[in-house]
Amino acid sequence: MKTSKFNIFIPKDKGSDYLIFNTFSKCHVVVDAEAKLLLERLKEGIELNGEEMAVIRQLKEIGVVVEDEVDEDLELDYHFQKNKFDTSILSVNILTTYGCNLKCEYCSQEGIKSSKKMDMETCLRISSWLCERMEKVRPQVLRVVFYGGEPLLNKKAVKFLSQLLFLASTQRNVIMESSIISNGVLLNAELVDELKAWGLKGVRVTLDGDRLSHNSKRHYKNGRGTFDLILKNLERIKGKVPIHLNGNFDEVTKKRFPELLDILADRGFIGYIKTINFKPILKNIESAMTGSNNCSDVCTFSDVSHVEDILSLIRETEKKGFKSGMGIALGPCEVSREYSYTIDPEGLIFKCAGFVGRREFSIGDLSKGDFNYRHIQFMTKDPWREECRGCIYIPLCWGGCRTCAYVKYGTIQKVACDKGYFSKVSKKLIKEAA
Repeated sequence: MKTSKFNIFIPKDKGSDYLIFNTFSKCHVVVDAEAKLLLERLKEGIELNGEEMAVIRQLKEIGVVVEDEVDEDLELDYHFQKNKFDTSILSVNILTTYGCNLKCEYCSQEGIKSSKKMDMETCLRISSWLCERMEKVRPQVLRVVFYGGEPLLNKKAVKFLSQLLFLASTQRNVIMESSIISNGVLLNAELVDELKAWGLKGVRVTLDGDRLSHNSKRHYKNGRGTFDLILKNLERIKGKVPIHLNGNFDEVTKKRFPELLDILADRGFIGYIKTINFKPILKNIESAMTGSNNCSDVCTFSDVSHVEDILSLIRETEKKGFKSGMGIALGPCEVSREYSYTIDPEGLIFKCAGFVGRREFSIGDLSKGDFNYRHIQFMTKDPWREECRGCIYIPLCWGGCRTCAYVKYGTIQKVACDKGYFSKVSKKLIKEAA
């Protein structure tokens, strides 16, 4: 037998024990210095006695040790390919409009001039296309995310598609799970109640810190803040569906997120907000395509000047009684899956929501039916096979985000490496979770 190449050894705070985490199996175990020495001797090819091999066999059960014949690179490749062509979930992000009622300082869709809303004909086309997909793929779950722009500026399309797809999936014994990613200013209890009957399972809203911080980043086009209205709307839907909260920070606003957590706790949201994700503001595609400098230079999580800020916010979130949605892994992204799509208001199909609004990145058109060459580019780029080979963190990131790769290098074909994030934040998260 031999030691796995995906083992991370993390010293415990006290004593001589070590936490071993395997990034491939996601299993962890605490061992003493003697067991660690046995693993080192095994790696060096030193023969072990029967009692020592009994310890090694126990570690084999959780993937810390593997058989000599096992090629872990092939095992990992098989795992990736299996995930890529998994048919259990058919997922689609649907942009009901490119229009938005806010002017956020770091908008990921900056530069998209269209405010087009999805019409009923396109809704019917989407329903028909997804019905064909369900017949072909036979998924267990149809996962629908309504997105924008601000999707609730086109409530008619959200309601119509929810009903069409819920009925179509039910007829095929497929479970439909829908959610809405909204800025929150148009959320109301009546809409949530109506959509719950058609498969709504949650909403995701962004609050960028406390009132002062949020209003400086996410405001109406006339500059008026949105914090109080969003919070009031969230209170009105509290308990109806799970609420997921996002928060984006920079070097200035990161200090204001603990105050937000206090506000949420005081307003009775503990137990009603399912997850909170705080992440750095990342450079957007518009800045990359135009050479604009009006955006952050941060392209990946590892580019954050103080990666520990993410860890600090995770700890603060959990200390205040909320659950962080930031885990030890950043992947795999849905873009790596064959049966995952994003459809815009015109019926253009994209592999990644990060590229919507830029026709040159579309992988197909519902009015034409077939996928184009872009689809193959996205589905055949397996960065772990070349640039990432040998990296212990490959199972956690899968070569990084394709949007981040384009923003950083001008191509989706390169790796958007987040090794810096994993070596600092993930190790500490693993240690605290064990």
